[in-house]
Amino acid sequence: MASVRIVEFRGFKLCLNDQTYEPSDDTDILLNLLKVGKGEKVLDMGSGSGILGIWSLIMGGKVMFVDINPYATTSTLCSLKVNNLYNSPNYLGVLNCDLLSCLRKYDFDVAIFNPPYLPVEEYNEWIGYSWSGGKDGSKVLVDFLKTVKANRIYTLYSSLSDEDRILYAINKGRFKISQKYEKVIGYERLIGLELVKEDDKGSFSRA
Repeated sequence: MASVRIVEFRGFKLCLNDQTYEPSDDTDILLNLLKVGKGEKVLDMGSGSGILGIWSLIMGGKVMFVDINPYATTSTLCSLKVNNLYNSPNYLGVLNCDLLSCLRKYDFDVAIFNPPYLPVEEYNEWIGYSWSGGKDGSKVLVDFLKTVKANRIYTLYSSLSDEDRILYAINKGRFKISQKYEKVIGYERLIGLELVKEDDKGSFSRA
């Protein structure tokens, strides 16, 4: 295990190690879409370096960070400390668990998830969980959409993923795509989404 190193991204200091995903183009896409209101309860799923949740804290959100990778949760905690946010009253904690399996009942205003989206299964090291989206690249995101309870979701998938399966899960979860941001990187297209939950009356929550 390499020692922790500090990088700068979007004006924040972030702690990384060789088992934590470094923010990249996909992170930028989500940051360009992300909107959080003051006091909103936010879930940063797959927190990694912590940048998406930290951005949400700065916007006034109350943020819970979750990652399956124990080295990533260590990075998240470190990033919170070096940015002087660890003692923020809006910081709700960092949890090391698989998706929402460690939470009993918790509804969020906003959920953010930069999921593993490549069609591979590489789990020999913890860092592999950052990009291994299952055989079709959609499994982890689809599992998340089946279980999360949130009014808005900011997430992303790749043109290498099973897009039909993802769109089906979005519709089944009664979400509407309210914003989309696409970026072509080499032979791959990344698609960032803002999803808004349909309420019981058939209308949609305002972002």
